[in-house]
Amino acid sequence: MYILGLTTLGDSAATLLHDGEIVAAAEEERFSRKKHHSGFPFQAVQFCLDYAGIKLSDVEHVSLYWKPWVLRHKAVQALKSRFISREMYRARVGRGVTQVRDNYLQMFRHAARLREHFGPSDFRFHYLEHHLSHAASAFFVSPFERSAILTLDGTGEDTTTLFSAGEGNRIKPLKRIKLPHSLGQFYSAVTNFLGFDMFGGDEWKVMGLAAYGEPEFYDFFKSRVLSTNGNYDFKLNIRVLDHHLAKHYQFSDEAVKSLGPPRRAEEELTDRHKNIAASAQRVLEETVLYLLRGLHEQTGAENLCLAGGVAFNSVMNGRIMTETPFKRFFVQPAAGDAGCSLGSALLVHHHKLGRPRGFRMEHAYYGPSFTSEQCADALRAAGVKFETLPDEEMLPRVARMIADGAIIGWFQGRMEFGPRALGNRSFVADPRRADMRELLNHKVKLREWFRPLAPSMHAEHAESLFGRPHYDPFMITVLEVEEARRAEIPAVVHVDGTARPQTVRRDVNPRYWALINEFAKLTGVPVLLNTSFNIQEPIVCRPEDAVRTYLGANFDALVLEDHLVVR
Repeated sequence: MYILGLTTLGDSAATLLHDGEIVAAAEEERFSRKKHHSGFPFQAVQFCLDYAGIKLSDVEHVSLYWKPWVLRHKAVQALKSRFISREMYRARVGRGVTQVRDNYLQMFRHAARLREHFGPSDFRFHYLEHHLSHAASAFFVSPFERSAILTLDGTGEDTTTLFSAGEGNRIKPLKRIKLPHSLGQFYSAVTNFLGFDMFGGDEWKVMGLAAYGEPEFYDFFKSRVLSTNGNYDFKLNIRVLDHHLAKHYQFSDEAVKSLGPPRRAEEELTDRHKNIAASAQRVLEETVLYLLRGLHEQTGAENLCLAGGVAFNSVMNGRIMTETPFKRFFVQPAAGDAGCSLGSALLVHHHKLGRPRGFRMEHAYYGPSFTSEQCADALRAAGVKFETLPDEEMLPRVARMIADGAIIGWFQGRMEFGPRALGNRSFVADPRRADMRELLNHKVKLREWFRPLAPSMHAEHAESLFGRPHYDPFMITVLEVEEARRAEIPAVVHVDGTARPQTVRRDVNPRYWALINEFAKLTGVPVLLNTSFNIQEPIVCRPEDAVRTYLGANFDALVLEDHLVVR
């Protein structure tokens, strides 16, 4: 049985299941080349069908991660904002009208849209709750038979945070926190206060910048903006910091008085800005740790699954792993809204159809792959000279180039699902070079100097680097690097002594493991610097994307499957 899952707002995506296992999954942005693509994922759906070798008529169920008729609570919140300020009311109503017209009403046409575009089919269409889709995307592919589940994001329908318990093929909601109280919206508002762009997904920048600051404004955020109570709950004071006003870079007098003026996009980053980031990050972390103590008390579970956009906060995840009562922790690689295409499909499979679980997600490689000949055609079409080499020649040669300082665009196998490049669409380089972060951020990636870069490493060596057993194939957790080891790999150790590792198993990604191994033979270091293969656009998908990036950027060599291009 085939089930097709969809997300159609920001980070639109499609996932195809066959008998409960992932066949294919991809974000629409990889095909459209528009970051955080919002709209129907026509190309992602086409890829899923093509990869499976089926037609839409072979799909029995289609799921969507949203119930578009759930509007009452949002409408009430918009009306209440009249009593706070005229500007807040206008921002909420304007946004609400646009969402209903351009997004929610369009959802009622998705079934017809599929049939119009892909041909006739008698599938059954399901509208499913957003946060339950998040919960399903984590728990049902986790290694756990029983688990506590926490999902947290900006909002889905009217819920921003959901406490759940998963057991077998069922998920039971336990508690909801609703708008306007939202951890995702709090962090997005801080993102714009710092002159970044929440619509561009710049929350990453706040997390990276936080490591350079001190929590000078912690007391203000904790007492006046994001507070907790005795019921394992939290409140966001929108009178002081409001997400909807922040979208327009408008902030309350109290926020400006307490934090100083908001930063303009072109303004230099100062210690004050770093300290604002550090303070907001600290408050977010401690609020989530507080919620998890309550979830643990309520469930008594040893395992925890996490999903939603806030689950991408890898610094927070490191503290969850080391400071909560939970013994085991799982976050899948597409924890944000794209992953709800997976979660909604799994809800149909397990909740609607009652099918048992049997699938475990051990990698993220569910996107398109391309043959050697397709890669060669892309190179020839661009007039690029290349060599074709067997791996016994390719891997030692590329490892030597990396050890000698080269930055490599590495393209192999199926594209990753989710925002992390995990060795199939990556830039790879030498982590031993202290200047490599600046070279990649400034000269290649064309982005801010403070953005951290990550290590890909042999899974079997993780304990020696972090002082504790650790397995994270999805690069979702930040941990402290053993102090004695930091000087060995300075390019992937952040200013606070931490790193966000991808642990690579030989049986999961044998070719990437082998490349790391060749580098280790030369250097004694079983680690490569890894960052996403993209420059101010979505991660490359097709060989043509990789070749275009190579021709327009400043890095040393390109590997497309078994083809090598060297400048």
